[in-house]
Parts: sequence; C-alpha cells; structure tokens
Amino acid sequence: MKQIIVQSLVSSTQTAVIKGNKLVELLIEDNIHKKTKSNIYRGIVKNIKPGIEAAFVDIGFEKMAYLPIKSSDNIKNGMEVLVQINKEGVGTKAPKLTQEISLSGRYLVLIPSNDRITISNKILEEKERFRLKKIVKSFNKEKLGIIIRTEAVNCDIDKLKEDFDLLIKRYQEILKQFKLGIGPKLLYRELDLDTKYIKDNINEDIDKIVINDKTKYDEIKSILSNINKDYIQKLVLEENKDVFDLYKVSKEIEKALSKKVWLKSGGYLIIEKTEALTVIDVNTGKFTGSLSREETMYKTNLEACEEIARQLKIRDIGGIIIVDFIDLHKKKYKENLIKKLEEALKSDKRKSEVLGITRLGLVEIARRREKDSIDSYYLRACETCKSDFSQKSINYILDDLEKEIMRVKEHTNYNNILMELKPYIYNEILDKYKDCIKKLKNKYSINIEISKTKNINQKDVKIIYK
Repeated sequence: MKQIIVQSLVSSTQTAVIKGNKLVELLIEDNIHKKTKSNIYRGIVKNIKPGIEAAFVDIGFEKMAYLPIKSSDNIKNGMEVLVQINKEGVGTKAPKLTQEISLSGRYLVLIPSNDRITISNKILEEKERFRLKKIVKSFNKEKLGIIIRTEAVNCDIDKLKEDFDLLIKRYQEILKQFKLGIGPKLLYRELDLDTKYIKDNINEDIDKIVINDKTKYDEIKSILSNINKDYIQKLVLEENKDVFDLYKVSKEIEKALSKKVWLKSGGYLIIEKTEALTVIDVNTGKFTGSLSREETMYKTNLEACEEIARQLKIRDIGGIIIVDFIDLHKKKYKENLIKKLEEALKSDKRKSEVLGITRLGLVEIARRREKDSIDSYYLRACETCKSDFSQKSINYILDDLEKEIMRVKEHTNYNNILMELKPYIYNEILDKYKDCIKKLKNKYSINIEISKTKNINQKDVKIIYK
C-alpha cells in the first residue's frame, strides 16, 4: 500500500510517495518560482530564425520562449499565437513552446489540433482497447484528437463523457480569453504538482493522503469527491504540522542529497553529478556472506539496479547516466544485469532507456530531462570554494525555518524569533525573499527578525527565541 504525504509550506509544496516505508517518489514545487510546464499563453512572435527553424515568442517572461516552426508554417513577426509550454526553461535554456495544445483530464487528454484517437500503451488487453475507442468515438462528434489514459481502464461511458465535456468547456474558455485583449497573457495554469499527482494516481492502492494545509486539503477533497466519494476517507489533515518529520520523509530526503547510498547487503552507491552527465559507482562495501566472489559481486549489482532506479526517480536525474557496476566475467550475469536494470526502470513514468554496456564495461542510461534535479532546489554552490551543490539553498533554509516555527508554535509560547545569518544569505533574503518572510509572519502570527553575523557555524543559520 502507498501513502502520499503533502508538505505545504510558504516557499514550496513537497509531495512524497511512500511505499512499504520507503520513499519512492518526491515532487517539489517551488512556490516562489512557480513551474510553467503545460501552462497556456497568448504570445507575440518577436523574432523568426528560418536557419534554425525557430521563432522566439514573448509570453510575458524575462526571456523569450522558443517555438520550433517549419517553413510551411504561416508565422510572422508581430503575430499573436496560442502556445503551451512543452518544456520548462532549464539553466540558460529558454522554455520550449508548442502550438499543439493538450489538456489533461482524469481519463482523457484533449488535443484539439489533430483528429487522432490514440490509447495508452500500458492498456494491453485488445478487447478493452477496442471498447474504450468505440465509446470515445461515440461522443467525439467533432473528431478532435484524444488520448485515452491508462486510468480509463474499466470506465463506463458516463465517466468518460463527463471528462470529455469538462475538457471541451475548459478549451472553449481558453479560446475566449485568447480573443479578449492584446499582448502576452497567461490563459490557463496547470494544476499544482501535488494536486495533479493525486488526481492522476488516486486508486485503491493508496492507503492514506496526509496534508498539512487546510486550503490544500479542501481543494484535494473537492477533486476526490468528483472522482469517487469513498476516496475522501483516505484524506488526513495535520494542519500546520511538519508531516515530513512525522512520517520520516525528511530523513529520506537527506539521504537523497548525499553522494553515498547504502544497500541492504552492505554494498553502496556513489552518485556524482557533473554538468554533462551523472556517474554512479557500485561497490561491495561491507558485504559479507558465504557466496563466492563472483556471486557476491553479482548479487550486489542486482540489488544496485533497484536502488539506482529509485534514486533516479527520487532525485529526478535526467540526461546521460553512466553506471560503473562491479566487474562481472560471466556473460549470463551481464545479460541478467541489463534485464534487471531495464525491469527496474519500467515503473518510471519518465522515459528512460538502457543503452547497453560500453567497451569499458560501463552501463549507459538515457533518462528524459524535464526539469532540474532536486539538489538544485535544496543545495547551492559554496560561497567560499564555489563547488556545486555543497551548501543549503535559500529555499532549504526558508523551509527549515518554517518547520521550526511549526514546532515552536505547537510546543512553546514563544512569539518572537531572531534569525542570525551569514552576510551573503542575509543580503539575498533581503533582496529577493522579503515577501516570503512576511508571509511566514502572517501565516503563523509570529514576529521574525533577521540579522547578519560572521560569527556563525557552517550551517549558515542560528535561530534565537524571545
């Protein structure tokens, strides 16, 4: 059975999926810098580059967004276009746009610009595939593009038609807003990550959904009531409590930020990121047993496969991943190892592929990169040595502050907090995060003062209660 734990904070909303007391998925939404993927905009074409088949579009961001085009597309400078963000801007890369608008419901995805009805590859039974397509064709009179999602299995016509009607209504409202006014404008904002995850994944396997914010609780409750009223019983409100601490998620996150990951057998992984790729080294470590050396290495490697798949998912590592497994001599063991790794990666919704073993005996994996990995949220470069991801980020510091305020408000009568910070953190908070501090004050009815000092330990922050 699974549990979904939603930690709603001022600076972020974090969603942990726990299975068998183990963290299997972690979603982080930065509330200060909100995600934009799948949002729909009215954009203005500013610059067409025929040589690279691209148009740069103003959608109201600091940077121009990138829209791939073909020579046959009738796009001109100054034109208003209806576009959707297909890929978040990562680092220096601009957001990537598409004109093929898609709107996702519980059971269907509406793509008005084409006329194909397709079905999830995860629905394997031919009889069920035929049944679902027949139902959708019966009410899709305008022959709009539709993807039938995995969640549609065993759904009756009423549920599918209701989902379809909601998507049509949403699309018509977007078109109406597009025609009103001029200039760049956000026309549709995608659901928050936590809300979307629960809407898309709620089923009988979910044992409990724990939420620490009343507004978020009410929002999820409303969504669940439209899916299945029985699911509301799974909801638990732990208002203004550190639910990640209550359900031991915080410890799992600390492990996910560490380079070293221990395996049950006593072996371990070393995970190191570079700008170009991620390298994972597998070691036998403390593994002791009655098996031969080759058997020991083989067993450690097989266990590592499961943990590697889990870590890629939790840490949200994308791009090229190189795995240095412990050397094996038997051809059969090598083949089984690749099969095991491929099997372990199947549960990952993000497209990933095992590309095989290189001449040096390294295993290469490609995993689609959709956004920055979690360490880019929690960690930052060291101000002294400039090494990447070696110190807590401002987001991490603010999250920790809020969790500490929760504890203080629940267990003490203190109403004043003084934060002593290193000068560079103090300056950054004053420059960029004053609004966040103000929201914390109002949310918890507590006075927060900040000051800077050089006489502070490596943790960068000292909290004094008054």
